[in-house]
Amino acid sequence: MEYQADFDTWKERILAVSEAEIKFPNQPIDDCTAMAETLAKEASEDKDALVNAGLDGTIIDELPTLSAALRFCQANWMSEYRAQQEAQKEWLAKSPEAYELRDEILHHFSFAFRNEKEVKPKVARIKEGSSHADMIQDLVELAILGEKYPEPLAKVNYDVSLNGKAMTTSRSMSELLATANGDKDERSESKLLRDRAYTLLTNHMSTIREYGRYVFWKNEDRKEKYAFNYKG
Repeated sequence: MEYQADFDTWKERILAVSEAEIKFPNQPIDDCTAMAETLAKEASEDKDALVNAGLDGTIIDELPTLSAALRFCQANWMSEYRAQQEAQKEWLAKSPEAYELRDEILHHFSFAFRNEKEVKPKVARIKEGSSHADMIQDLVELAILGEKYPEPLAKVNYDVSLNGKAMTTSRSMSELLATANGDKDERSESKLLRDRAYTLLTNHMSTIREYGRYVFWKNEDRKEKYAFNYKG
C-alpha cells in the first residue's frame, strides 16, 4: 500500500511530536490534505524564489508524502472510531437481554439458595452494584456458582443451560463493551497519531505559506496561492 509506505517514511518523525506541540484539527482532514497537495504543486513552481528567500526546499518536497501519511493515519483512526460507534449501537441492542438473563438467574438462585448458609451471602453480594461492568462480572460468577452447587438448583428445576449462556454472554458483552467504550478520554493511540501527523503537515504548510506571502508581497495573484482560505 502506497499510503502505508509514506506513513512508514514519516512514522519516526510523527511519533517525535510531543503532546505539548500537538495541534488539534480545526478542519476536515480530507480538506487539509487536498490543500497540502495543491500547495505543494504551487510551491514547486516557485521553489527557486522561495529557496532564495531562505526556505528549506525539502519542506516543499516532503509535502506530498507527509500528506499521504496523514491520510493513512486518518483512515486508521476513522476505522477505529466507526467500530466504536457500531459497538455502541450493538451494546444498546443487546445489553437489555444480558441484564434480563442476569436478573432471571439471580431470581432462581435467590430462591434456591435461600437456606444455604454458604451460598446465600455470595448471591447477595452478586446483587450489589449496578454498572455494566458489574453485570458482566455477575454473569460469570453466577455461572460458576451454578456449576459448583447444582443440588439446590435441581430441586427448583433450574435450567442448567443458563449457566453456559451466562458465561458466553459475559464474554461477548465484555468484548463489546470494551470496543464501545473505546478511549473516552480522547487518548486513543490512533487518534493521537493522526493529530501528530496533522501537526507536522500544518507546520510545513504554515512555513511555506509564510515564505510565499513574503516573496510575492507585490504579486497579488501569486500571493493568493499562499493564503489560508479554508472556511469551515
